[in-house]
Amino acid sequence: STLAYFSVEITEIGGLGNLHGWPVVSLINEAHSHGTKVVLCATLFNSDNLITLLSNQTYRQNLIDNLLEQVQLGNADGVNIDFESFPVSQKENMVNFTTELTNAFHTTIPGSQVTLATPAVDWSNAWDYNALASISDGLFIMGYGYHWSGSSTAGPISPLTGWGTYNITWTVNDYLNKTGNDPDKIILGLPYYGYEWPTTSGSAGTSTTGSGDAKFYSEAIALAESW
Repeated sequence: STLAYFSVEITEIGGLGNLHGWPVVSLINEAHSHGTKVVLCATLFNSDNLITLLSNQTYRQNLIDNLLEQVQLGNADGVNIDFESFPVSQKENMVNFTTELTNAFHTTIPGSQVTLATPAVDWSNAWDYNALASISDGLFIMGYGYHWSGSSTAGPISPLTGWGTYNITWTVNDYLNKTGNDPDKIILGLPYYGYEWPTTSGSAGTSTTGSGDAKFYSEAIALAESW
């Protein structure tokens, strides 16, 4: 139903750096011809830069204005905000920013959507899931990375159950608990890839001896059949 174009890079003062080819008019038109909405994903993964950006109302407004300009330029349908390495000090400012961003988009582009990429595990309690879900059009749970390329043991990057405390079931329940068991604004993002690691043995959960290589689903099927 929605294609999120990844991504434009955000600067700490609310500017946009590398646009990575946005807007791709042919892609946007093709999606619209099939009834699929297109949103622009905007990324910032540096904790210090996030503090600078979110703690300054002028910088936040700069970002909102720049994102509105790019979404309108592409005749797109909204924005997805992907902030990672998120600092706990910006919990309240993130709510303020999301309020400002959502109001601006809904007013300027009626029917547009504003969603946020949010973590599988909020390790430092930095995210106010309840407030953000209420304000925005949806929280996109990044339901992957439970094992990653640098993991010390091999395992599923998106386990439904098992594999210790943290898995998809735990994550979904965490979001439901923190949003008053309201699923309407919760979107579960699942991966279409996995990792292949060098390991000490062929047993499940064995220790890795190096970094894993990402394998897309079609390739993973063939590897699973071979091994």
